[in-house]
Amino acid sequence: MKKVLMLSMVLLSALVAQAQLKVFPTLKKGFAKTYVTTNTFDIPMQGTVVLTDETTYTVSETTADGYVIDMLTTTITSDIPEGSIAGQILAASMEIAKGITIKLSTDKNGTITAIKNYAEVQKTLDTRCDEMVEKLNKLIPQLSTVFNKEALKQQLMENLAELRLLASIKNDHGPLSLFGKTIMTGAQETFVNQQGLQLKRMYFVSGKNVTTSESLDMNKEDIKKLIIAQIEKVAPAQADMIKENIDQLMESGMLKMDVKSTATYEFDDNCWVKAIQSEATTETAGQATTTKSKVVCK
Repeated sequence: MKKVLMLSMVLLSALVAQAQLKVFPTLKKGFAKTYVTTNTFDIPMQGTVVLTDETTYTVSETTADGYVIDMLTTTITSDIPEGSIAGQILAASMEIAKGITIKLSTDKNGTITAIKNYAEVQKTLDTRCDEMVEKLNKLIPQLSTVFNKEALKQQLMENLAELRLLASIKNDHGPLSLFGKTIMTGAQETFVNQQGLQLKRMYFVSGKNVTTSESLDMNKEDIKKLIIAQIEKVAPAQADMIKENIDQLMESGMLKMDVKSTATYEFDDNCWVKAIQSEATTETAGQATTTKSKVVCK
């Protein structure tokens, strides 16, 4: 009996290990899907912020190498506690891309490879960033005492640079992030997110569902370099002080940084996402922010 049980366990382990899903979506000109994404942020001392957006993905072209998918965010709503500075910044940053058609080039399997119209998009983003910085300085007058306007705009534009924006679309828990992948249970990969953090991801496959788990994959020296680089850009007046005391600050936990997240994707028969549920905890400067996201095909 024990031998039979052991054999069953071995066979089950083998089957689980071999579980895989090819996320090769149906792509043909005119095919479109609309998704509603609700993000709930629990921010220390800032309350709970809820941001909801509606984004449509339309296959607009067939090319020799693959396809072009138009991504257009049309609606954004927010529920922000009074006095929540972090909530105002998050809402304003989401508004930057509203109404801008971003054309995503893919290969034949649907993997996102480039932003076809980035030069055009960049001009609009530049204008939107100017507007956002002005808006934030009016909403939050004390912001200008910490961040120089030009430094703040530069930081925003760096996060919206082509490679970083592409990384966000491909690596965040969105409808297109797993397109073109052949996913196997136990498979791992590393990637750099839009904030410049290197993360490690592991996959688990069950039928047409995929679960992922991510964790920070950076050592102490990597984190020190990242923090110093960000301070030099956003608050250069404080950079020397941070450099001199960074070891003590990190030992004290004031500059501790950690990221953990999980997500479950449910796919339809066309290998387009039906729904995504995700939860992430980001710890910076001794404070943990939890983000819960729900993506649903309309």
